[in-house]
Parts: sequence; structure tokens; C-alpha cells
Amino acid sequence: MSGLDALLHRRPPSAWQLLLRGPFVFLARKLYSWKRGAIRPHLADDQRISVLCISDTHNSQCELPDADILIHAGDLTQSGSLQELNQSIAWLRAQSHGVKVVIAGNHDILLDAKRDDAEGKAAAARAHIDWGDISYLEDQALMVTCKNGRCLKIYGSPKSPRHGNWAFQYARHDDVWNNSVPDDTDILITHCPAHAHLDLGGLGCRHLLSELWRVHPMLHVFGHIHGGYGHEWLHFDALQNSYERTILARGGFWNFLAVVRAFCGNYFGSQDEGAYQMVNASMVGGLRDEMRRKPIMVYI
Repeated sequence: MSGLDALLHRRPPSAWQLLLRGPFVFLARKLYSWKRGAIRPHLADDQRISVLCISDTHNSQCELPDADILIHAGDLTQSGSLQELNQSIAWLRAQSHGVKVVIAGNHDILLDAKRDDAEGKAAAARAHIDWGDISYLEDQALMVTCKNGRCLKIYGSPKSPRHGNWAFQYARHDDVWNNSVPDDTDILITHCPAHAHLDLGGLGCRHLLSELWRVHPMLHVFGHIHGGYGHEWLHFDALQNSYERTILARGGFWNFLAVVRAFCGNYFGSQDEGAYQMVNASMVGGLRDEMRRKPIMVYI
């Protein structure tokens, strides 16, 4: 297993190991996970849009339930060959979802034009890809109209922080996200997670986290960190801010104290409306990607 695979697919540490490694980080995570849920905006059934989220299928295929929108957040393949891409795309094209949106991931090497060979073989192979009814986004926005008439703006980007020699990567210290996502984005699709959320203890990008605070998309779908699979509600409030500061600083008593104060305000104060969801939809897991997970369905 390569160094990147060992990092991204490592076994999650036990609770005891986490406590010993960083007690204030561990306790901050516990408090944040116990936060009181905000009031969910109520939508009539005819206004709700179902979104089926998948990512990191790595050549695997599974049964996909019906939804208004199907999203794949990258890593369709394992090694990024034309054959692998065509097989994954054929599987997605065969699905009946009315809207299908896909981005690339770091394993989808053929899709990254910056890695093309001088002879033009990669570019020639890429020209044979037929996306059909799939909308492929590469740092692009798309307006979609669902069958109930609601219009949504979707923005997709394949970028992820560099680790190894893969596709669509950037130096972790480079802020490639600043003002890159349109202000009115409803659904954000990235391959990598933001820092401190569903990222297996801090492997996500802090610059992407800043962009989330600026844009507030109602749904953020990603993958990349297989062990971070799951769903989370975001409120962009004082508790979330103090929690993220604690994770970024890797602990600290005063940071943790700020989390405690914000937690008390969240728990005993008035409830705010929160309509922001985050999904790590990594479909494979385990030390050798032997685990197969279920797609995650959300409603917006």
C-alpha cells in the first residue's frame, strides 16, 4: 500500500487513543457532536429535492436508489485509465436519475490535462470519453432545474491537497479556494473535505473551510478521506467556529474553554434555523478498500 493509501485509508484510532493523543481536541469533538440540532426549514413534499451522494467508488459499482439528483464526488477509478473511466461512466449513464453531476478525483489521472504527455496520447484518449447525459464539472458551475421546478446552482471542483503524485493536486499551504466558489452556490461538490469535518481528524483543507464560511452552500458533497464517511449538519455559529479553531490549533485549554462556553449557549439558548448539510460519500472503506458502503441520500 502506498504512503497516500496508508494515510487516507488508515484504521480510525480508538477513543482511548484519541483522548491520550489530544485531550482537549477529543473533548471538543465530543461537545460538538452533542450540539443541539437547529430548527430544520420545513419544505412541502412537492418542494423537496432528493440528492443521492456517492464518491470514491474506485471501479466498484452498486445499486443506486432513485433520486432527483445523483452526485459523484470523484475517484471513479483506481488508476485513471481510459478503460476504467469508460466502465464507470457507462454505469452512471445507465442510471435513471434526472440530473447526474460528476467531478474527478485525484485517482482519475486521465482527466487532468495538466498531466498530459508531450506526445498527446492522454489528450487523444480523453477525447474518446462520452459523458452522455452526465454533467462533468471541473472548476465550473451548472444551473439545473429539477422536475418540481426548483432551480439550483451546482459548483464542482476536483482539487485536493497534494500528497503523492496524483491528479488535480495543490500545495497544502496554497489558498486555491479563495473566492473560487460562486456566492450563490446551492450545492458544492469537491473531492476533498474541509478541515475539521468528516475528515478523519484534520486531514481536510483549512482554505476550503474558509470558503464554506463565505458561501454557506446548503449542501457540500465530497469524499477522498474514506474513513470520514458520514453526514453532518452545519450551523455556521459560534459553537462551530470555536470547535474549528480548537481543531486547527490541535487543542489548547483556552480554545477548549471557548467551545464549552459556545456549547452552553447553543444548548440553553434559542434555536437558530440551520439548513446546511455536509456529506462524505466515500463508498469504499477498510484498510484495503474491501468495505462497501451505502450511498447517502439527503433532502434539500
